[in-house]
Amino acid sequence: MGDFSKYVSIGDPVDSRTGLDKGVIAVAEKNDRVVLVTADLGAQGLGWFLKNAPERIVECGIAEANAAVVAAGLAAEGFIPVLSGFVMSTIARAHNQIRQSILVDRFNVKIIAREGAWSEMGISHNYVEGISATRGMPNLVIMTPADVTEAEKLVAAALEYVGPVFVRTESGQSPPPLRIFTDEYPFSIGKAVTVKEGRDVTIITMGYMLTEAIRSVEILEKEGIDVRIINMSTIKPLDEEAIIRAAEETGAIVTAENGVIIGSLGEGVAGVLAENIPTPMVMVGVDDEFSQSGRITKERDELKDHFKLGAADLASAVRKCIGKKAKK
Repeated sequence: MGDFSKYVSIGDPVDSRTGLDKGVIAVAEKNDRVVLVTADLGAQGLGWFLKNAPERIVECGIAEANAAVVAAGLAAEGFIPVLSGFVMSTIARAHNQIRQSILVDRFNVKIIAREGAWSEMGISHNYVEGISATRGMPNLVIMTPADVTEAEKLVAAALEYVGPVFVRTESGQSPPPLRIFTDEYPFSIGKAVTVKEGRDVTIITMGYMLTEAIRSVEILEKEGIDVRIINMSTIKPLDEEAIIRAAEETGAIVTAENGVIIGSLGEGVAGVLAENIPTPMVMVGVDDEFSQSGRITKERDELKDHFKLGAADLASAVRKCIGKKAKK
């Protein structure tokens, strides 16, 4: 069976947002042009800014569209604004302002916003369409971290990159991901990482779902299925080379995401395969519906079960995909 990468060392679950805080602070300590733009929801690294640089905080209140325009204005003057909040407010309420005021002129604004099938407040805040809603917007890099280590490295890279970036994180009530990567993990924008080698099928995933993909390995290896796992932390631009190589070498692709499949990772990977190397494929994710409220207990995670986003569900998708491969 394939081995895990040398940059992988599986540990206990940790909220990846602590890594986001560290990454923002690390860059802000070195660069006084980093400023926070908030809309009554706090921000990554807020505690450090309140103590060390309160003059670099711009609070806009519950006026997310205005906050996006303020961020654009600050970027036009050479600052590096970090705009934080929920996807449902920071992105959805300000979609036009992000398009017109930030992306058209490619201003250097960083948006950090959270969503996912699991969230704090049910259907209104459990956005699952954030990537789908933004992936078609020109001039925007889109990334999502899979664990606390990647979160720190990813957000630091986003702040050092010149241009608009959307860092999509997952909501506070989501199950925390496993600690997956070592401190030596070399993150690079636009580059997928092979977390585990395998010859029979490839799971291409992102964010929290990398945790479920790793957990599915234990199930599948007992059946003699050798799974490759790829962490696609940059959703735009996709690492097309990694997708094509996986298709060539394993002949079966499963995608897994904590969000809608339409217009997001699954369809993005499908487009690469259709144009370059048609390959049997199965997509795991939210299938054209809104999220809702649900409980997470030791016995059951209601929304994970409802949307079929668990390790056992991924294992079923892998079996289905291998079945398609056998018929090809």
